[in-house]
Amino acid sequence: MKKSLWACILLTLLLFGCGGGGGIPGTGSGDKSDPGTGTPVPGLFTKSGTGDTVFELPANVTRIRIQGTYTSNSSPFTVKIAGSLVVAEVIGTGQNAVASDGTYLLAGGGTVQITGSSGVSWTFTEVKVDNSSVPAGLFVKSGTGDTVFDIPSRVTKIRIQGTYTANSSTFTVKIAGSLVVAEAIGTGQNAVSSDGTYLLAKSGTVQIIHSSGVSWRFTEVQ
Repeated sequence: MKKSLWACILLTLLLFGCGGGGGIPGTGSGDKSDPGTGTPVPGLFTKSGTGDTVFELPANVTRIRIQGTYTSNSSPFTVKIAGSLVVAEVIGTGQNAVASDGTYLLAGGGTVQITGSSGVSWTFTEVKVDNSSVPAGLFVKSGTGDTVFDIPSRVTKIRIQGTYTANSSTFTVKIAGSLVVAEAIGTGQNAVSSDGTYLLAKSGTVQIIHSSGVSWRFTEVQ
């Protein structure tokens, strides 16, 4: 009888010391916190709203997608970041485009000012740098409108094509901070398309700006 009692006491102490057989606190399947600090893991910056406003972008944001939509006849959509004009478009059902959508390169954060844009619905979304490896073969990338992307370091020659099927648009391309293409294209211009091959002193980040609605294609040339 005494042996049974001591066995029960010993078993109870062992279970208590092991936490009753439960898991480690704070590591359940739904826990999204940093295991070192317990603080939430930060996600990508995003902010939405309507009309004119001012707000701050975090200093670690270097690429931002800006979308603006106006569902009535016509409205300007004007955005400055850190004092520099980033977006200046007229959008709406009475314009070529109801929406504006572009990705832009930033020095890092800054004050956003949206002005003259009453009734425009907007969204700012941080874009991560794409560090994925480039598949074998020639580099090719295509898309529409303003954006930011990186050219692989091996690329020394690039063919850049741009097409605009409405009346008129600028087509402006910078690579590694240098202006490479600056043309006006469209059905109301001398040319609907821009097409050229360029020698790169160095590859790097491509910025397509002031080119809303322009369809573009970049192709590596050997």
